Amino acid sequence: MADNILDVEEGAKTSLICEDNQESRNTIISVLKELKYETDPAANADEAFEKLRFNKYDVVAINEKFAGSTPEANELLKHLQTMPMSNRRHIFVALFGQDLPTNDNMKAFDKSVNVVINEKDLPNLKSVFKRSISDNDLFYKVYKESLIKLGKR
Repeated sequence: MADNILDVEEGAKTSLICEDNQESRNTIISVLKELKYETDPAANADEAFEKLRFNKYDVVAINEKFAGSTPEANELLKHLQTMPMSNRRHIFVALFGQDLPTNDNMKAFDKSVNVVINEKDLPNLKSVFKRSISDNDLFYKVYKESLIKLGKR
């Protein structure tokens, strides 16, 4: 259990990486580190579930086929999609896939994630993350500030 607890400084931004392809995982980790996120890769779905249980992540990057799953049957994605909104609003979920159109807001809405990214667009990942995370932060800024003022976050 102790292996599943991410040891970071107070206020650090954190990310969970759920990607089987080593090259893709390395790219995602590298970009998130450039954007000042602590990264925490999961080796399989069970480990990802445990990490989510014991840690609060700012970003979850998940491939729709993570851990040998399919886009339709990805249990980890289903878990994120059905989280209570009071928890889910604090997590930026980036979904990667072969057939997903990068930055398609309707597809992201349909998948209950913040951004969809085609695997072919990994070379542009830094700009995609910067823009989409910034847009998300701006969208929830007043909501999050209100929670802090009310002592609920």
